[in-house]
Amino acid sequence: MSKILQLAGSNFCTDSGLLTATGAETVYDTTVIIPFSIDGLAFRKAAVTDGVTPLVNDDASAFTALAINEGCNVLWLLDAAGAVSVIQSDIGSLAPEDGTFLEGEVPVFRAVPDGKVPFAYMILTNGSTGSAFTIGASNWNQTGITVSIKNLLVLPERPAES
Repeated sequence: MSKILQLAGSNFCTDSGLLTATGAETVYDTTVIIPFSIDGLAFRKAAVTDGVTPLVNDDASAFTALAINEGCNVLWLLDAAGAVSVIQSDIGSLAPEDGTFLEGEVPVFRAVPDGKVPFAYMILTNGSTGSAFTIGASNWNQTGITVSIKNLLVLPERPAES
C-alpha cells in the first residue's frame, strides 16, 4: 500500500494546541489554533482561553476521583464542530515513596470514539501528600497533584509514565 493511502481517512492534529491546565483553577487553555483531521476531512479549532473543563467523560459517565497514591491519564478530544471532551482512563496505583506508577499500573488509553480526534493527554498523579482529586472540580495545583501534559499529532500506542 502506498504511503498516501495509509493516511486516507486518518484522524490527527497538525498542531496540538499546547494544552495548559495549571494554577488555582479548574479551566484549561490552548495557546494556538488547532488544525485537525477527522476521517481525512480538515477542521480548525480556535485557541481557547479559560475553557470549562468537562465534568464527565465523553460517554457521560462520571469521573473517578483520584485518591492518595493513585494516577490516571486523561485524553483530550475534539469533534468536527470543535467541541472539547475528555476520557479518563482506569486508575493506577502509585508508589508512596516517590509517586511513580507501580510496575504494570500505568493505565492504558481508552478507545477514542468515532468522529473524535485526541489533541493532547495528561498524566495526573495524586501523591502521598494529596487528597481526593476530581477532574473539572478540583484545582490543577491542588496539594499532591502532578499534571504532566503531552500534546499530540496522533495518539501514541501507550501513555508515558509521567
